[in-house]
Order: sequence, then structure tokens, then C-alpha cells
Amino acid sequence: MAQHIDPTIQRRRLRVRLRQLRDRKGMTQKDTGQALEWGTAKIIRIEAGQVGISDTDLRALLELYGVLEADQVAGYVEMARRSRKQHWHIYRDVMNQDFLIYLGFESSASALRQSASLILPGLLQTEEYARAVIHAFSPPDAAPHHIDRKLEIRTQRQEILDRATPPSLSILLDEAVIRRAVGTGDDSTKIMKRQLAHLNDIGGRPNVHLRVIRFSQGAHMGLMKPFTILTFPDEDDDDLLFLQNGPNSLSTRDDVNTIALYARQFLDLEKIALSEPATARLIDEVRVQMQDGPRPRQSRTVSEL
Repeated sequence: MAQHIDPTIQRRRLRVRLRQLRDRKGMTQKDTGQALEWGTAKIIRIEAGQVGISDTDLRALLELYGVLEADQVAGYVEMARRSRKQHWHIYRDVMNQDFLIYLGFESSASALRQSASLILPGLLQTEEYARAVIHAFSPPDAAPHHIDRKLEIRTQRQEILDRATPPSLSILLDEAVIRRAVGTGDDSTKIMKRQLAHLNDIGGRPNVHLRVIRFSQGAHMGLMKPFTILTFPDEDDDDLLFLQNGPNSLSTRDDVNTIALYARQFLDLEKIALSEPATARLIDEVRVQMQDGPRPRQSRTVSEL
């Protein structure tokens, strides 16, 4: 089965290729804008991915850069047309643009490295755990329809794990993630027990590498901010870094130095994490220790208070 390529990847590839063509031609953005009588700002926006590009404008750019062979031109035009398709855009009523962009990249990645210290990554969440988290992160007056829509996103995201060639997941969790009760009332323990069982099920897959960092390791860099590093199947597509800014917001980093910094941080966190078998045993222990409901209150004598 061919690797799924989201329009988000197509847009990134196109703008990178156009910038490379301009550099090879020895032209600046200002030179290009003047040659086509467009203005420098238009070239900047195209190369930054802030605006789309019409077939006519794309052909004009390719001609200026010396791309004249029909097959090559057709390839760029097809890339541009695919980049204009929308997928996750239908959820713009419940998610901000940063997160929708991330979803496009996630669905095309061949490998993900994630660090989380409070809440399980969305790809690992059961439906009831996800609903409880979404509800907790939503304003009190949030419409039930919006919560359902966000849950729908979670479900669609997880489809990448059932592909014939699923991405490799390397996930580091602080111990707090598997011990924090999610949900309210009597249901929270049941939700967590089922979630932990699911976690070990999915952690047993050959493409999933799940490890926990124990409380005994003390403070570590993974506590600062959740992050995800995405790798793509095409060697021309550089890694991307996403930093969690809020429940539904992420910022993108594609500069080499910043990505290298977080990649080293991930390696350092791996050194202090439990092995995969030890992680599975810990998750089972935590699940077994949980009570199926609130603990009965015990009366105390005055001397015990």
C-alpha cells in the first residue's frame, strides 16, 4: 500500500522545491518578484506557504527558473493541485489552524517521537479517556456537538495505526500520565483501568515503543513541555518539530538547530526511562492497584484525628 500523503505535505514540498529552484537559479526573492512584476511580498508568501499558487502563476515561476520539460512541469502542477485539497480543514469550527496543520503532517509521517508528562498522546487514547479529556479542556458552556466533533478527530487520527504500513511510534511518558485519574466520579477508575489495558495492548505492537520515566528520576526536561518530532518517508522531507502550546494548539519548528536540540533531549530522556518490558509491567501493576470505585470512608476516633 502506498504511503498516505496529506495535502499539508504536498504544500510543504512545493514551497521547498520552489525555493530550491530559485536558489539554483541564483535569484533572490526580490529578483523573482521584479522579473514577474509580482512584488517581493508575493514571492515571500508563496515560499512561506502562507498562500496557495494558481497553475498560471506556478507555470510562470517554473519558466523563469528554467523548468521547461513537459513532464517536470506537469509534476509540479499536479503537486500544486493536490496541495489545494482539504482534509482536516472541515474541523476548523472546533480546532485552530495550528492543530489542523499538525494533523496533516501526522497522517503522512513514517515515524513519530513524542514526550508527554500529563496526558496521554491522542493516538493512544481510548474513546472514553479522550471524551473525558476533551470535556475537561472545554469551557463549561461548550456545546455537546463540539465535543463530539473533537472526539471524531481523535478517532480519525488513530486510523494511521491500522494501515498496512503504520508509522513507528516512540513515546516517552512521565509516570504521572499513567497514574493521573481522568474522568470524574465513580467512572474515573474504570476509564483508567480500561485505558491502561489498551495502552499495553497497543504497546505490544511491533511499531510502537512505549516507555515510562519513573517518579524516582526526579525533575527532567520532559516535564517542561510536550513535544513531537515527525519524520517522513521521503528523504527530501526534513523532520518537523511540534510544541504543545495548549490543549488544542501547537507551534511548528522546522529549523535544523531547534529540531536537533529536541532530538538530543529525546535521547537523554530515553536513557532514564524504563525498558519496554518494565514499562508494560508497571502499567499492569498500576491498573491492578486501582479500585473499582471510591474507597469506603473509615470512621476515626478522636485520638486518631
